[in-house]
Amino acid sequence: MPQDYSFVLYKSHATDSLRFYTLDPLRTSVRPASFRDPYNSLSNYDFTRPSKRREDHAINNVLNTSYVIQHVVTTRTPRRLLLLPKTASFLLTLASTTQSHLFSPLAHLLSLLRHVALLATNMPILPQAMSGVEEYSLQQLDVRLEQATFFATHVANLQRHTIHDVAGYSLRYTDFFNMVWLIMNDITLGLAFGTFLRENSVVLANMTNSATQALLANLPRTTLYWLDSWPAGLKLNAELSRFYLTTLVGVIDTWESLLPPLSPTFFRLLAVCSSLGGLTLALALMSDILSVVLTAHLRLAYELTRAVYWAAGVRMGGGLLWGIFRGKRHNVLRKRTDSWAYDIDQLLFGTVLFTLLAFLFPTALVYYVLFAGLRLVTLLVQAVLETLLAFMHHFPLFALMLRVKDPHRLPRGVYFKLITSSTKSKDSARHKPYLSLESQPLSLSAIFFQYNELWARLARHYNPLRLLYRVLAGKHLSSIPPYSIRYVADPEGCAKPR
Repeated sequence: MPQDYSFVLYKSHATDSLRFYTLDPLRTSVRPASFRDPYNSLSNYDFTRPSKRREDHAINNVLNTSYVIQHVVTTRTPRRLLLLPKTASFLLTLASTTQSHLFSPLAHLLSLLRHVALLATNMPILPQAMSGVEEYSLQQLDVRLEQATFFATHVANLQRHTIHDVAGYSLRYTDFFNMVWLIMNDITLGLAFGTFLRENSVVLANMTNSATQALLANLPRTTLYWLDSWPAGLKLNAELSRFYLTTLVGVIDTWESLLPPLSPTFFRLLAVCSSLGGLTLALALMSDILSVVLTAHLRLAYELTRAVYWAAGVRMGGGLLWGIFRGKRHNVLRKRTDSWAYDIDQLLFGTVLFTLLAFLFPTALVYYVLFAGLRLVTLLVQAVLETLLAFMHHFPLFALMLRVKDPHRLPRGVYFKLITSSTKSKDSARHKPYLSLESQPLSLSAIFFQYNELWARLARHYNPLRLLYRVLAGKHLSSIPPYSIRYVADPEGCAKPR
């Protein structure tokens, strides 16, 4: 009597193909340092969390090692199996040779340079009044040193010696070569960009001087004179407005006299840094030059007007004196505002000061809004450079190439495909279903997952409502901290299986 049975067909992958089956989607480890989720580490110790079935992992391991079992059973004289593709084996051998002859003797020097870079990135170069100026070029140098240290210490671990844990090795392999490809393309683009800057430094310097003089010098100066002449019937305090005009125009004139001779030097410096450190270093240096040099006078004017606005309008006028004027006082212990009986002298003095600030505040507000708006425009340009820098650091070039060339090397799970076949007997045709185990490739959204996280971090920092609140509250407007979007080489990713 015939028995019912069914087959599950699957394709056994060769050991040197780096293809495998997996039940869980992969996720590359190239991500910003601030995106490390501590919940994934803590959830491993949660006994209430449902655990995965061991049978599923056992079946998965059998599928991934079926080629080895088939090779041992069907071959009379088993030969040594290849564990890596020929191209990958050659590249890893070349990388190991380079590491042993070049990077190993420099390991201590790289470690020392990394410590110096960390100290430099954490040391404030500018005074506290100019806080918020980020040193992106120093952060980029630290990233390059980190990548060199990562290459020098972990390339030897990529030599495959066992057939176990294909998924973990493939993930480390993909992350490593993705980093190598990004560095090579970065250096290539940097050489091209540096050559362009070197050949056209004089022309670019003249264009930059004309643009900066028109947009960063003449426009603010003209606006200051316009505000001092009571525009649209807006009558400002003449003495305070003249103080702002004299001080800020003097700052702009001093900056304008210093910048033109330095412009060719900046372009030559950009060309050298781009040729040696890649396009990312050039973008980081451009962001620093924009923040520290090109808009230094606007930043100084913004800090001056912001300090007056915060002290007169937010701290004194809107806080202390407004409370005295209403007969209120802030209770520090209970963190609330209580009624308070002030003396007549205190009430008189506070009312006089409050009235004085009320008359001077519109003038301070107008000049503060002007330079806060210019500061927002500067931050918008910096945000574009920071977005380009972050996207170049985290572009999954190698993973995208594997997704197009060999999707089975980046699986996100499996699915069963129903196949019907007919087997004819003497009496009738009997149809039997077959199941084919297929590997589902990783989706493009999963490959570009770090872009979603980067965009969320950038959008959260440059949220218009957040910036508007900081403007109204008189707080500092600063660019996003570089460490929150920087590339981090995961040392554990290539040191051991995950």
